[in-house]
Amino acid sequence: MDAMPSKHQRIAVTADPELGHALQRVRAATGTREGDATLVRRLAVEGAQVELEAGHERRAAAEALFALMDSGAFDLDLDAIDRLNSPPSSV
Repeated sequence: MDAMPSKHQRIAVTADPELGHALQRVRAATGTREGDATLVRRLAVEGAQVELEAGHERRAAAEALFALMDSGAFDLDLDAIDRLNSPPSSV
């Protein structure tokens, strides 16, 4: 079977033991029989999407928290937080 050349630039990924174990775990969990390069590419693309969605969710959660704080519905005792974060007194 001849390899098909690609017009796209390639990147090198070191096949170290950590990557090997990660691929083994994915194969064991999913039953996939994809080759290493195909599996790494798919996981990178899907992982990027998951990371972007998680970032959007974190931003939305922060905005919701700030909106709640601005509305006065969120009782935040800043003095108590400062006391918790202060070093213990040496007295």
